[in-house]
Amino acid sequence: MVIKKLMLKNYRNYDDLDISFSDRLNIIIGDNAQGKTNILEAIYVLAVTKSYLGVNDKNLIKIGYKFSLIKAVIDKEDSLKNLEIVINDNGKKIKINNKEIKKLSDYVSNFRVILFSPDNIRMIKEGPGIRRRFLNVELSQLSNRYVKLVNDFNSLLKQRNEFIRVMNLSSNNDISYLDVIDSKFVQLAVDIYGYRKKFIDQVNEEIGNIYEKIAGFSDLVIKYHSNIDYDDDKKVMISNLYDKLKKSFDKDKNYGMTFTGPHRDDFYFYLGGKNISLYGSQGQLRMAILALKLAEIGIFTKYSGDKPILLLDDIFSELDVTKKNRLIDYIFNDVQTIITTTDINLIDTKLVENANVFVISGGKVISQVDNN
Repeated sequence: MVIKKLMLKNYRNYDDLDISFSDRLNIIIGDNAQGKTNILEAIYVLAVTKSYLGVNDKNLIKIGYKFSLIKAVIDKEDSLKNLEIVINDNGKKIKINNKEIKKLSDYVSNFRVILFSPDNIRMIKEGPGIRRRFLNVELSQLSNRYVKLVNDFNSLLKQRNEFIRVMNLSSNNDISYLDVIDSKFVQLAVDIYGYRKKFIDQVNEEIGNIYEKIAGFSDLVIKYHSNIDYDDDKKVMISNLYDKLKKSFDKDKNYGMTFTGPHRDDFYFYLGGKNISLYGSQGQLRMAILALKLAEIGIFTKYSGDKPILLLDDIFSELDVTKKNRLIDYIFNDVQTIITTTDINLIDTKLVENANVFVISGGKVISQVDNN
């Protein structure tokens, strides 16, 4: 899978942009606040329908305008697709080949991207919500069934919390309706857990080797924490989770929230047996995230049969020469890669000589060198 062309209108600091990419390596150069990252963000939005920076959709519309357009031509298995997202005050419209798509689950797995950004370090340093969002976004790109599972689960979780709050404030102790909710709740919860566990297990098959080859250290692993107990028999898992819900009922009712389920999941990075969120240096945290992103390439390819697009935002600015050279070994493959940088001298000459190079200034491409 590759993105052949990207078109932006009234997006961030762009009036109009029409840019064609190489199928292999693309480098976007420019000073800060000139629009480099906006291009990567637009590609990401086109894939998952939301910005990875966590901003409201309306913030993507250029100031003074009423709408923003992101459009691209995607080559997927030798078949061209036109993807389009229009954002305005009423929300957004999503189209594939000019046909409007109503359900998010029918769209997000059509175009897959893996993005590394300096902002990703928040995944390790901040709370579990950001890590669950990461799992949801990545798995949504891999499976439209997962999108539906999470949407259905979140809706049911909201219903459950509202019902137990009412129970706590009233004398109604009839739990028959709660039993109906819980029977559905545990099935959805176990299915979500299954997707997440499989994904983490597959990451762990690769992440240690990648981290060692790039950073020079071994034993990086991700540990997944859940209050759902794994068992080879899915029925046993469902039964055990149902029992946990019942045991937690009084606590749930008192607090007006549900303490059991995948909405409480978390995962941590361990290096040499230690949680790097507590003991790791900034460099180690950055390399751990990068190793995770590179491990995803193989997982995405295995799931979908085609390779994702790799987006690397300002990746070379904090790497020493050794780590840069090690990383090059992973970039030089058949994955379409788009890199941003403020200084071309930060990027190895061998990379530059085999890349399409774009210079961005003030929301415009002011020069382009095609080396492919």
